[in-house]
Amino acid sequence: MCPPRSNRGPGVGRRRVPGPRSSSVGGWRPAVVGALALALAGCSGGGTPSPTPPVKPPAAAAAKPGTPGGAPAGAAPAPKAEEAPYVYEAKGRRDPFRPLIAPRVVEAKARPKTGLAALEVSELKLSGIVWDRRGFLALVEAPNGAGYVLRVNDIVGESARVSNITPETVTFEVKAATVREPGATRLVQLRLRKEE
Repeated sequence: MCPPRSNRGPGVGRRRVPGPRSSSVGGWRPAVVGALALALAGCSGGGTPSPTPPVKPPAAAAAKPGTPGGAPAGAAPAPKAEEAPYVYEAKGRRDPFRPLIAPRVVEAKARPKTGLAALEVSELKLSGIVWDRRGFLALVEAPNGAGYVLRVNDIVGESARVSNITPETVTFEVKAATVREPGATRLVQLRLRKEE
């Protein structure tokens, strides 16, 4: 709603608002006065009032994007104070980055080899050969008197495998541990002794 029109001329009969004069660019009064003047000017024409433009903040109070803290564009930025790196001093306290409960580390101890894994082919004595529906089985004797039954593909020691069993012999494939031929194998055969 527009205020009633006055017959007086411009500037006559207006009250002055007491207070400090703010003619600086950074004050808020010039922006408010300008907005009021535009609002009143729209009512005096008798037509539809024109929309008021949005009020912009004063230029001095707004910080410019290229300068930190609103410093002038031509001024050099203020040097930052260098922070000393943080050093943790234990002073008898525990390390905060070490877990409270330490995991148990189980050392894998080499178990002593027993049975056929502890023997070599040269130590075995062929004492008999038997057969069943699946094929031949070899009966061997260790130096300590213990007896074992061997089938095809059984492992003896670290590097010997039973490759074949016949009614009179047992054949082993032994991996040769040579530098020149690391994957080479040799055949070792144990023969059944005939009774005299």
